[in-house]
Amino acid sequence: MKLSDAQVERLSLHTAFAVHQIARWIASRDDVPGDIRERLRGHISAFEGVLVASGHDWIKDEIEATEAALQV
Repeated sequence: MKLSDAQVERLSLHTAFAVHQIARWIASRDDVPGDIRERLRGHISAFEGVLVASGHDWIKDEIEATEAALQV
């Protein structure tokens, strides 16, 4: 199956938002090892950069709050 550029972009955005929701849930838990939280925080930070650069800055504050909550 070959996806168009628009489909790839849409899939990427939805994946980033889904991972962010999972990260928010993980940030609320005390039983997640620090190394996993730290790695996830790095990925969320990268998502933020791409999303903001592509015009999706409406989620910036929420992602930054998740990043802060993931801090070990």
